[in-house]
Amino acid sequence: MNAESVITDVSPDAERVQNESIILQSRTIAKQVVEELHLAGNPAFNPELAKPTFWSNFSLQRLDELMPTWLREMILAYAPTSPAVVPPTEAQRTQALVDLLLTKIDVAALGRSHVLSIKAEARDPALAAAIANSFAEKYLEFQRQEKLRTMDRVDGFLMKRVRDLREQVRRSDQAVEDYRRANGLYKSGGNSVTTQQLSELNTQLMVAQTAKAEADARLAEAQSLRQGHQSAETVPEVLRSPLVAALKQQQADAERRAAMASALHGAQHPEYRRVQAEAGAIGAMVTAEVAKVVDGLARDARTADARYNSLLQQFDQLKAKMGSVNSASIQLEALERDAAVNRNLLEAVLSRAKQTTASADILEANAKLISAAVPATAPSFPPKALFVALGSLASLLSGAAAALMLETGNRTFRRPEEVEATTGVPVLSMVPEVRRRTVTQKVVHEPTSPYSEALRRLFIGIELADPAIAPKRILFSSAVPAEGKSVMATSLARLLATSGKKVLIIDCDWRSARIQTLMRCANGPGLGELLSNEEVVLNDCIHRDSLSQCDIITAGSWSLDNSHLLHSDRMAQLLDLLSASYDAIVLDCPPVLVTADALALSRIADKVVYVVRWGHTRTETATEGLKQFIDAQAPVAGIAVSRVVVKEYRRYGHHDLSYTRAPVATFG
Repeated sequence: MNAESVITDVSPDAERVQNESIILQSRTIAKQVVEELHLAGNPAFNPELAKPTFWSNFSLQRLDELMPTWLREMILAYAPTSPAVVPPTEAQRTQALVDLLLTKIDVAALGRSHVLSIKAEARDPALAAAIANSFAEKYLEFQRQEKLRTMDRVDGFLMKRVRDLREQVRRSDQAVEDYRRANGLYKSGGNSVTTQQLSELNTQLMVAQTAKAEADARLAEAQSLRQGHQSAETVPEVLRSPLVAALKQQQADAERRAAMASALHGAQHPEYRRVQAEAGAIGAMVTAEVAKVVDGLARDARTADARYNSLLQQFDQLKAKMGSVNSASIQLEALERDAAVNRNLLEAVLSRAKQTTASADILEANAKLISAAVPATAPSFPPKALFVALGSLASLLSGAAAALMLETGNRTFRRPEEVEATTGVPVLSMVPEVRRRTVTQKVVHEPTSPYSEALRRLFIGIELADPAIAPKRILFSSAVPAEGKSVMATSLARLLATSGKKVLIIDCDWRSARIQTLMRCANGPGLGELLSNEEVVLNDCIHRDSLSQCDIITAGSWSLDNSHLLHSDRMAQLLDLLSASYDAIVLDCPPVLVTADALALSRIADKVVYVVRWGHTRTETATEGLKQFIDAQAPVAGIAVSRVVVKEYRRYGHHDLSYTRAPVATFG
């Protein structure tokens, strides 16, 4: 924590600007604006000071006076007792003023900048400008006061921390000194006394060891020379002795004079003897002096050895003492580290406290006022021309969007081109919708109607699907129920029967049999009994349509145990037998996505007509059902679009489904 983190502001971002706009609209600042501008005494903000109007005068008390007595008594008898009205307190009035003021203030960022725009609304332009400026000033003052309060909290925390750290430093230093005194761990020059003593003693021991080795070496050399009956005069210490050197010089002079005397006077001459005796005496003195040097070397060796042994004993004792000192120094170092940490913390906090105290007088708000508000010259609301233009544009766009959503959201087939482009299968016919219960009778009563013509076009498309073979077994199926396949199959059978063909229609949809209802034929045995019971006679199961002379085999009675008979060999044999007697056999099969019966029957049918309901069947549903037929290698002739709404189809198709015959002119 440092002073810069309190004085300087972080780089603002979108979230920070949004937070500041919320602070600017806080109730605390709004209350200060209310008090500064005395809005409690302004009728525009205090409803209690507003001038009375007609509706304000027309109060409940006035209504009570105008009410008849009997009505007033009846209302009082049944009306619940209302609590007594308590006048609002001064605090409640102030809060109401704050609520009203906040509804007339709008704070927003200008574009992508970090600039906040304050907009205030009031009937008086000068008051509106004063409110906006007052909000800005109170916000800046609020920011500065918040910083001052933060600095005060920081100062209080730092001062308390300084006092605590000073006490911790005192206690930690005292603990170090007490521990050093208790364990005798005194320091000198940054190291303990024991460490310094051990270092100095080690140095002296090395010097003593070197001196001992040198003295022993000199003594050993001198003793080896003596034991070898060699002259000790060759010992380096003897050679370096000035007394021995002087005596040897004198001895050499005496020997030289003896040699001269012997040469001059002979060996028996007294002078020769005197010089010879003098040389012998000097030789004896040299020998005695050499012996003294050798004895001195022995004494030096004994002295060096004694000093080395003494220093070695002291070193061993000090090493033993150093072990206990090191064990005690571990705790001492830990105490010293704690004391150093406390001193560093105290110095850091003292530095922060000085920065904070010095920067308290230069605190400023993070924001600054760029442009003060001025009274408006024209009302800002409502912009009538803009409202009219936006309303017109919004209506236009809404209508266009609604139409586009209806068009794009309708995932059904509307045009034959869409069907062929999506499925890759040709459209045989667009069969218009006939909204009547007797739709299947229309082909008989109105053979030239658009509905009948669409069915003729369907049959021609089936025949043209394979010109080499005239299809007899025509299977009708769809993807899902309620597609109009049963109505289309029944209508086509009646249409072909009225045109002179011998037609048989078989209801293979035993789960939802409708042929019997559409044809209005009598109850009796049907396809179920014909396939499950070998004793049933075929002629007993064939019914005749009195309207079109079309033969019918109803679904009959079925059970789940007999459902496999639809795609059995008996069914194939039955169709082979019937194909020899009829020009066309129409099979009304169940939807392909509901059961597998249609796929099984498609293998013994000549052509399959796939029925898709116009504007109802979803494209993915129709595609999935057709894919199953194609995967089963069914002989699909094409798609018949059922229940086409003619009026709506005119908006999508390029031609009309109806055909009106021109009147024939007559001549008299």
